[in-house]
Amino acid sequence: MISGKIVELRGISKQDAPLIYEWVNREDMRDLTGTLYPISEYEHEKWIQNVTMHESKKLFAVYHANKCIGTIGLKNIDQINRNAELYISLGENIPRGGTDAVNALVHFCFMHLNLHKIYLYVFESNQRAINCYKKAGFTIEGKLPEHHFAKGKYEDVLIMGRVCSL
Repeated sequence: MISGKIVELRGISKQDAPLIYEWVNREDMRDLTGTLYPISEYEHEKWIQNVTMHESKKLFAVYHANKCIGTIGLKNIDQINRNAELYISLGENIPRGGTDAVNALVHFCFMHLNLHKIYLYVFESNQRAINCYKKAGFTIEGKLPEHHFAKGKYEDVLIMGRVCSL
């Protein structure tokens, strides 16, 4: 377990999977993650197996008050360049929960995985997420103009990063 101030990051359990499956199929959540289609149970099960068994990926359940409120993870973990891509998806709105989860995982990466930098991609329209990442010490490093298509239009994708300052 990785402890934040108000959340805990735990390995995904079989009990978490149905809740995560429900969130990934919510239309409002798909808009934030870029998932195009509703996901089948089979696809969901394979995704969890892939992300939990792959060396360059790691997925955690975010818990608040002993209840799963979302997921957070790393992908493209690069031990040579000492960086990784962060992603988070919260199905339940807990004030400061996202920022605390991001801070907890980033701290773990810097202190225990010897990573030097964490980066992420975020849709420019997702101001709530951008604010969360800024509170967690991330800065905008670049922009991919008209990179994401949703709801009949293209939008920019921001690249944000945080370098180890420990």
